[in-house]
Amino acid sequence: MKLPFVLVSDVDGTLLGDDAALDGFCRWYVEQQARIRLVYASGRFYESIVESIQTTGLPPPDAIIGGVGTEIRAHPTGEPVGGWQERFSHFRATMVRACLSRYEALEPQPVHLQSAYKVSYFAIDATEEFLAQLRSDLQRAGCPARIVYSSRRDLDVLPPGVDKGAAAEFLIRQWGVEPRRVMVSGDSGNDLSMFGRGYRGIVVGNAHDDLKALRGDGVFHSRRTHAAGVLEGLQYWLSDGQP
Repeated sequence: MKLPFVLVSDVDGTLLGDDAALDGFCRWYVEQQARIRLVYASGRFYESIVESIQTTGLPPPDAIIGGVGTEIRAHPTGEPVGGWQERFSHFRATMVRACLSRYEALEPQPVHLQSAYKVSYFAIDATEEFLAQLRSDLQRAGCPARIVYSSRRDLDVLPPGVDKGAAAEFLIRQWGVEPRRVMVSGDSGNDLSMFGRGYRGIVVGNAHDDLKALRGDGVFHSRRTHAAGVLEGLQYWLSDGQP
């Protein structure tokens, strides 16, 4: 018996954003769900994604990666996937906030977007030099971190080695699914880490420039946007000879 395929998809701007496109994706997925495990990977947290599932046409997934990779939970139980957060339990969000408090260009995001393992700011049009300075300051302060910047606005400070891609890889290995049977889709910079891991990538038509710049045999650029673009990519990768 063949192992299932897995789709790990961003939510906002990828599956959500066009209701008609989402309806089309859902109709297709209902017919395919026996062979495809669905995972949502979002900057939002589990409870927020569950609310979207309840209030939109999002189909129920098998798991949810939340907080830009800082949490992995089974759905619908909400049970944390063991062994993941234990890897970075030493991370201290309070130290990160204290270290970066002097930067006026960093505006803290609302409390519901923060956690013990995710410190998030708004930072409009941040330069690479600015991001490098933040990393240097954190390193010198004794709190090395992973900085993920996306949409020329959202800046997330995470534990070292943590992002959506790392969380997806951890889950995929636990499930025992071969990388070539995994498809990932996204629209912005915090999805970049899911690409280039041996998975089949789908860049939706409305993606930001940092994803549109991706090239390679493992990347498909959809002409369509949002969920229609995800579906276009899935149909390509699942067509005869793929993967």
